[in-house]
Amino acid sequence: MRKSIILSCAGAVALAASLLISSAASQASTTSLDLSITGSTVAGFTGAQVNQELPVLFTITNHGSVATPVDFQFTVTNATASGEDYVCPTVGDRFNINPDTPFCEPGFLGAHRQTSAAILVTPTISSGTVTVQACANDEANHHDPTPGNNCKTISIPIS
Repeated sequence: MRKSIILSCAGAVALAASLLISSAASQASTTSLDLSITGSTVAGFTGAQVNQELPVLFTITNHGSVATPVDFQFTVTNATASGEDYVCPTVGDRFNINPDTPFCEPGFLGAHRQTSAAILVTPTISSGTVTVQACANDEANHHDPTPGNNCKTISIPIS
């Protein structure tokens, strides 16, 4: 009887330990991705004249420990951009591909790797501010523990 109680207790402890490990592993897999995005105007310009084409560059960084398919989602205000205005190289071989506007889908981004894309916008205003926003999206829908750094907006005064 005493042996069966000890075996039952040992079995319960083993089951509890395996559940904790399983839960921790499950939680780790949902938090093993952290995307961020940075951006700037090409060559650092801080303003532009009417009708100038304005190049803006964005870079996604995967701070996590898993590779994931990523895309850039662009939003433009007070300007236009057509399909040929996107520079969207693939992650692996850097071959420029046609985007699914307003998305650029460069492919699988490895852990601790970066990829960049650019957009050329033309103002539709004669004065004011053009804004270009890019957001880093994880197409595999991993849980990103810090989604606040997944979008970057660049503002360009027009005069």
